[in-house]
Amino acid sequence: MKVLVFGSAGTGKSFITQTLRLEGINAWDADDIEGLSAWFDIEGNQVEAPASAFEALENHYAFLWNKSFLSRLVDLHHHFYLFGGSGNVFDVLDLFDRVYCLTVDPEIQRQRLLERAASDPGRNRFDDSPVIWGQWLEKEARIRHIACIDGTLTPKQIWEIIRQ
Repeated sequence: MKVLVFGSAGTGKSFITQTLRLEGINAWDADDIEGLSAWFDIEGNQVEAPASAFEALENHYAFLWNKSFLSRLVDLHHHFYLFGGSGNVFDVLDLFDRVYCLTVDPEIQRQRLLERAASDPGRNRFDDSPVIWGQWLEKEARIRHIACIDGTLTPKQIWEIIRQ
């Protein structure tokens, strides 16, 4: 089974991945896979990672996955559970047997992002763009008839949904 669970920042992807990995499940956090993703400008040139979501939006940067890299990675595993998000996430859906969108209420997402920003001195600013992007992702997922999972469920509950 090859499963993709995508969502915006603050929906719980990394926490769920860490918890499932502790249980021996082949769960991957897309942000931890070297070579999978990079930032690109509007002309398609690779750029340094922006310091904030605001900077990415202001400069029209896109965070994209390398589909051929991901295809090779997925093919290496019989069971593969990927948690992540990218600007071209809808272009890689065909690589997976099942796809889900992880969502949370915007206020919960804001709170999670603010807590993360407060605990990380490298994050000097918070803006609402991940929340806006999360709402757009959920809308697009529903248009494509992709099941949405509540990111406030426990990792065990989410595992029960995606492993079926």
